[in-house]
Amino acid sequence: MASPAIEKSVAKGSAEVRRALRLRIISAICMIPLAIAGVVMGGRIFTAMVAFVAMIMVFEWTRMVEGRAYSWRFFLLSAGAAAALILASMGSYELALGAAAAAGALSLLPIGGFSFWPAIAAPYIIAPSAALIWLRFDPAYGQSLTILIFATVWAADTGAFIFGKLIGGPKISYALSPSKTWAGIGGGVAGGALIGASAGYFLFGAQAVAAFLLAGGVIGAASVAGDLAESAFKRRFRVKDISGFIPGHGGVLDRLDGMIFATVAMTSVYLLYNVFEKL
Repeated sequence: MASPAIEKSVAKGSAEVRRALRLRIISAICMIPLAIAGVVMGGRIFTAMVAFVAMIMVFEWTRMVEGRAYSWRFFLLSAGAAAALILASMGSYELALGAAAAAGALSLLPIGGFSFWPAIAAPYIIAPSAALIWLRFDPAYGQSLTILIFATVWAADTGAFIFGKLIGGPKISYALSPSKTWAGIGGGVAGGALIGASAGYFLFGAQAVAAFLLAGGVIGAASVAGDLAESAFKRRFRVKDISGFIPGHGGVLDRLDGMIFATVAMTSVYLLYNVFEKL
């Protein structure tokens, strides 16, 4: 029989899980309709939404890696992000990636000391944001694929959170994150696979379930990998949450870390699909 101290600790842990889950649900109820509306409306509305979120992520990233807010690198990278996303919305995707690369390169100038960490914002935040615009602006499947990314990442994040907290078990790596478990990884992949299979069934019928199950699992795995990468960055700079912008989730970058990797995975696969389709 468990001691009163252990029972009290378990009860406290369960209460914290329930509170964190409630905050996540409330935040999701507020954010999901806005995100879906932006995707459905597309065009300038979607570009503005992506640009707004990208600017916040650039701010959070530069503040974390430099230890101060509003540095000259933040303004430079923000300008690069704005230029890249405007160019992407105009269909100039090569120039958009060039603007991101230029901003990253210029941020390496040793003004006030050298640091390569701020430059990571170019490939880590700005380029995936431009890629998301490219995907959404695809005339054939842009809206459906973008909604699928959003839904899969949400499902993967929720699955990882629930499995990780309720099942627990062996940790993945203390160096990456002291709290992430293999059960959480499985929950994330399972959540993504479930959404993928559901999307395949409702969009294309039973014959597409297997392919979309695999696709959802891959996107879910990419989302979990993004979460692990962000955890490693935060451990490197000794922060728990990058900011408190979103209750229950931390900062925007805390919330969208999986979205970044999932977007890269989806856009890479779809780009290859388009290339091979034209051969």
